[in-house]
Amino acid sequence: MPFSDFGIFLGDVSLWEINHFTKDPLKAQKHVLKKIVRRNKNCELGKKLHLGDVKSIEDYQRIVPLSTYKDYEPYVDRMINNKEDRLMFSGKNIRYCSSSGSVGKPKILPKGISDLWKMQCIGFSVSVAVAAHWLKKNKGIRMPSQMGPLVLILSGHNLDDNKRCNGAGQVPLTYLKPITRFFCTSPYSLLCPEHEELLDTSYLQLRFALENRNVTYLGSMVVTLLTTMFDYLEDNWEMLCDDIEKGIINPNIKCTPELRAKYSKMFKPNPKRAAELRREFEKGFDEPIAPRIWPKLTWGYGMMGSSLQVYIEKLRKSVGDLPLHNMGYAAAEGFFAAPVELNVNDSCLLPHCIFFEFLPIEDGEEHARDDVKPLLINEIEVGKDYELVVSNFSGLYRYKMEDVVHVTKMYNNTPRIELLYRQNLSMNVANEKTTTQMVDFAATKASEKIGIGFKGYSFYPDYSTNPPRYCMFVEPEKPVDEDTRKKMIELLDEELKEVNEKYFKYRRWGMLSEPEILVLKEKTYWDYRESLRSKGVVLNQIKPVTVINSKEREDFFFSHVETESSETLDAYNDKNKEKTTV
Repeated sequence: MPFSDFGIFLGDVSLWEINHFTKDPLKAQKHVLKKIVRRNKNCELGKKLHLGDVKSIEDYQRIVPLSTYKDYEPYVDRMINNKEDRLMFSGKNIRYCSSSGSVGKPKILPKGISDLWKMQCIGFSVSVAVAAHWLKKNKGIRMPSQMGPLVLILSGHNLDDNKRCNGAGQVPLTYLKPITRFFCTSPYSLLCPEHEELLDTSYLQLRFALENRNVTYLGSMVVTLLTTMFDYLEDNWEMLCDDIEKGIINPNIKCTPELRAKYSKMFKPNPKRAAELRREFEKGFDEPIAPRIWPKLTWGYGMMGSSLQVYIEKLRKSVGDLPLHNMGYAAAEGFFAAPVELNVNDSCLLPHCIFFEFLPIEDGEEHARDDVKPLLINEIEVGKDYELVVSNFSGLYRYKMEDVVHVTKMYNNTPRIELLYRQNLSMNVANEKTTTQMVDFAATKASEKIGIGFKGYSFYPDYSTNPPRYCMFVEPEKPVDEDTRKKMIELLDEELKEVNEKYFKYRRWGMLSEPEILVLKEKTYWDYRESLRSKGVVLNQIKPVTVINSKEREDFFFSHVETESSETLDAYNDKNKEKTTV
């Protein structure tokens, strides 16, 4: 059976399950909770929480308290340092997953076979099946018999007991090592390198991908990695073409001696492909480059929620109208929701995989109230926002995700949701609750109206003015003069008023000042990424810096400001002078 047919088959099985269990989600939820309790009641944490006394959902909510990562950290430390199993759950720990560490220290969570299986079977296979059916229905084309190579950027790191720790998105790939050659342009040693910080992954992955004109789809855990790849391509295409022509790895490129020797054997001089690529690159990048260099390209996938809209729009400049599939809503804690359509930002909850609870968010509030009653999957409403609480098979019980989701519509009788914001990444300069989704929308619209794309942007709550304001750091795709910067400020202010009613009122009442925009030097976000990589942060875990919420981030971005005059910049410099003097 061709590889793509096998992937579609697995995806269709998962889609059948989703369709079946979403018809009566409460029944599925009762069954999932029953299995979680039955399996884990005799582990150390299960006994402490009295899971053996749980006979119903009502019992579970009464007996087991809501929890956060701090409640599990001592158990995780014992599992890693003492090599103990069956602490948080009764099964054997198979693998560790880490969060991205968007706020503070990354969370490390163990994974049992049940949760890993769900990630493997549902995550990628559903994407393949949905894409295949969409392409057949809307384009009249069949998924290629061999799905073609994939541009995919992944990595991981070793824990103290030498167990591999990966982000949620790449866990399935680690178990597909023998067959990655069927759907990846890069060898596995480049997809999941032991020491990613020692490799120029952008060059190396493009070197393999460009060599092959038969790429049929593009994929990445985070859409920003694809935009970064195309930025690198635009800046370095001449070097890449020269190296393809000669069949070499450029000697100035960072690569370990072992991998350089290994990869060099894989390349042969290819002047024909180099000439073909040069012809397209010399035409410029104003028209989408991806379909010109990969004529068989049919679809793409990755994490593409609405909070990443500015980066999706930027990707569109490179891929054109390529159908894009959002991978869904996954985290180190589990795989929660899968998209059932292409080109959408929401996903359908999976009632047969995770036990869910939902804490209602009142209008104008960032967090749920402490006394609010948790709702079940059949009780939440379209158009409302909820803080997500999950229980899984790998030892998390009534765990507060600190994510707020928005219910968009229904699939059968089950809610479709979209991640609205992470609670610690929203901003409340004047108690107006400006979410990352709002600022992304405003930044995207301002970019469109001014006609200048952004390589990256970040928001900073600026309390140096009275009243306070929002400051946006932005790295534009082309130079911006002072008049254009002021126009961008005007447009950003208009769009924030449009997307946030409280922001509009507070601006009118004089409780918020006009926002500021500070233009960043060229390659700022590239340099930021590389600075994190040098500290051992794996590439696929580097998410967009939407909110500057630490002193380290402040110092980095203020040091890369190109704008010469600004109250915000002056205030920052004065503050640092005072600290130096003291």
